[in-house]
Amino acid sequence: MLNIVKKLRSGYLGENIIQERVMEGGTWSMTEEWVPNAVTNNQISNRAIVFGNGTSREGFYTGHVMQKFSGLLGADTLQSYGCNAFYRDHTPDFLICTSSVIAKEIKDSGYCDDNVVYTRVVETLNYPGKFYVIPFDPYADAGTTAAYIAAFDGHKKVYLVGFGGMHHEGYNDNVYGGTNGYDAATDTLEHHKEWAKNIVKLCNCYTDVQFIRVTKTGRQPSPTEWDSVTNLSQISFRDIVVQNDL
Repeated sequence: MLNIVKKLRSGYLGENIIQERVMEGGTWSMTEEWVPNAVTNNQISNRAIVFGNGTSREGFYTGHVMQKFSGLLGADTLQSYGCNAFYRDHTPDFLICTSSVIAKEIKDSGYCDDNVVYTRVVETLNYPGKFYVIPFDPYADAGTTAAYIAAFDGHKKVYLVGFGGMHHEGYNDNVYGGTNGYDAATDTLEHHKEWAKNIVKLCNCYTDVQFIRVTKTGRQPSPTEWDSVTNLSQISFRDIVVQNDL
């Protein structure tokens, strides 16, 4: 489960990553490398939108919401963060990949040559120069990790689209279910409860951030773990358009 300590990009210079770990005489020896911060995000809007891949985002005007009328760092901009295969259909400002299968797919596609893609240390070592290290990687699911990076970047209002979980057994609540890197659409996943708890951990860590789940009507059932979280709410597709003058 996610174990997170509140961090912010302001003041983040980089971090040491472990390149190699070897057992010698009963003792681990490690080779580390300093990886400097390679992303500067001086955002001023304090608002972000994170796209998970749950089916609750179906029907949402994704492309329209991602338009930047005032530029990437504009005061009225919703910076966008996408997860894993989201890149197949859209180009968010930042893509977060936590799957080794999808990481290879992204690398092979050439997408990471012109876009910022965060991934785990092991993938940055597998594909040098292609990806950016997830800062202080909490090793959570992609959705929680993307929301974490949005908070890490200093956003105070983070909209969550395509977040939720499995509604019943035998149904993989993912728009990419059955495609490369994903379980079949009819699979029952064992991790959805862990994902819900990860969001709780994130909200309890970044208590000064409003996390807002966006669903079609604003009344979709949420995991019971979210009921007592005071900085996690839900609004409708229409509400986010009105609130952000989209």
